[in-house]
Amino acid sequence: MISRTFPLFVALRYGIPARGTGTSGFLSAVSLLGLSLGVFALIVVISVMNGFERELQSRLLSLLPHVQLLTPNVTATDSDSSNTQAGPQNLDWPSLRNEVLKHPDVIGAAPYVETTVMLSANQRFHSATLTGIDTVSEQSVSVLHQHIIAGDIQRLADTRYGIVIGRLLARQLGVIPGDKLNIIMPKVSITPLGPMTRQKRFEVVAVFEVGAELDQNLVITNIASSQKLLAMGSHVTGLRIAVSDQFQSMAISDSLLTQLAEANIFASPPTLIDWREKNSSLFRAIFMEKIMIFVLLMSVVAVASFNIISIILMTVTDKRSDIAVLRTMGASASDIRRLFILQGLLIGFMGTFAGVVLALLVAPNIGSLLQTVESLSGWQLFDPSVYFIPFLPSELRANDVVIVSGAAILISLLATLYPAAKAARIEPAEALAYEH
Repeated sequence: MISRTFPLFVALRYGIPARGTGTSGFLSAVSLLGLSLGVFALIVVISVMNGFERELQSRLLSLLPHVQLLTPNVTATDSDSSNTQAGPQNLDWPSLRNEVLKHPDVIGAAPYVETTVMLSANQRFHSATLTGIDTVSEQSVSVLHQHIIAGDIQRLADTRYGIVIGRLLARQLGVIPGDKLNIIMPKVSITPLGPMTRQKRFEVVAVFEVGAELDQNLVITNIASSQKLLAMGSHVTGLRIAVSDQFQSMAISDSLLTQLAEANIFASPPTLIDWREKNSSLFRAIFMEKIMIFVLLMSVVAVASFNIISIILMTVTDKRSDIAVLRTMGASASDIRRLFILQGLLIGFMGTFAGVVLALLVAPNIGSLLQTVESLSGWQLFDPSVYFIPFLPSELRANDVVIVSGAAILISLLATLYPAAKAARIEPAEALAYEH
């Protein structure tokens, strides 16, 4: 009578590369190495992409709000009338801010004015988003002062037409703090002299750097200057809001919207946009890149699985007489099938385990390892003047390790099905006759 544990025992005997001889042992070693490298590379690369995503989020949210509240563009003209008129809603924004701050998950709120403008200096032109901020309340929402690399941010509140611009934009326009630049509005005004664009001369008071696209497409003024530039009076675009948990910003926005509706502040509902929605195209592109890299690097694991097929087929051919003897001793076809499936899974488990262990050692320390290599070689891989993030961040996530490991073992399992089924179809009499 064949023991139920014998397939595992025989699989261990056939599956360990050290026990293989000749081509079989070589292919076992190659398969293990391929699986290990594929799993290792996949976990490390995904961890680095997670690190870049986290770093980008951190840098963006150092200047951008977690939530933006946009005031409605329609307001009732009379409480007893259903007539409305277009235009920005004339709200008492300090009262609105106080109402928003009553929400338990809101930690800061500041008014802002925002529009798209054209900048010109030294006969160079560049489009950008102009954001007017209240320099006092803005400190509860962003940390602009931490990213100033030139000039004095304090002058933004004191200078009537002062502006803060990003490092890359300053370089493209050829300006430094103290220089002047023109802000040109995209709309054309009709005057007695004909169509004319509205423009105003601003002084660069400071330059910031966050290491992201904001360095070349964002300019900041005080809210009074932007209101005068846009002829908005005391109107604002909305509020910039900081919340206690940036990853719950969408749920907090829904809750805040309900609160504002109950307070009956607006004649029509405002619009709330969280930071992920505002930058959805950017983070969607990062997600798609992670998917493509996962698919490409899983092909390494798939190639290694072809070696598993070859190993098992060669083992089946070499051990035909052993299989026949096992069948005559009472082993069923399913026992033989299970034996070779376990052999392939053993190789898959060993290769995956080795790759995961190596990745767990390298992924969290990839940044420091790169710095060591750069210091020893004297060669800088990420030039700060070229790359937004001049180092290699990494964030190892348990779910990524589980997904990669599971996918590698699943591929190993699928690779065993055909050769295991072929082994199960071997007839004892035919195999023994073939041997003799």
